[in-house]
Amino acid sequence: MEIERRTFFISVVVVLCLTMLLTLVPVWQLVIISGIIAGMLNKSLKYGVLSGFIGVTLSWGIYVLVGVITRNAYILLDQVGALIFGEGFGWLILILIIFLAAIFGAMGGGIGNGFMTLINAYLEKHPYRDSKTKSE
Repeated sequence: MEIERRTFFISVVVVLCLTMLLTLVPVWQLVIISGIIAGMLNKSLKYGVLSGFIGVTLSWGIYVLVGVITRNAYILLDQVGALIFGEGFGWLILILIIFLAAIFGAMGGGIGNGFMTLINAYLEKHPYRDSKTKSE
């Protein structure tokens, strides 16, 4: 149990750093890769989804917070909210951004953990498949 928790915290830190790096790329959808790696690092689905969720949400939350403080991004969010919902709904756009990050992180964690479950099941069924040599 202690090893699972340590792996969980390590995977959250790895996902947080990787998401920060992938945020620099113009294609924001690549943050699902961070969630997939979180799922691959954890053995249970619960910890995989949770680490992807926490890591990506925390990273985007920090990114948005820095943008609001340093670049006045809330003014832009407020204008987008005024176009869609009406005046004074910038906070709703901010919550939607964080919610989207949470969905992508959790989904990536589930995909990564399912992928590792399939790989482990295959390796248990064929443990020495590549190391066998053909005798002719």
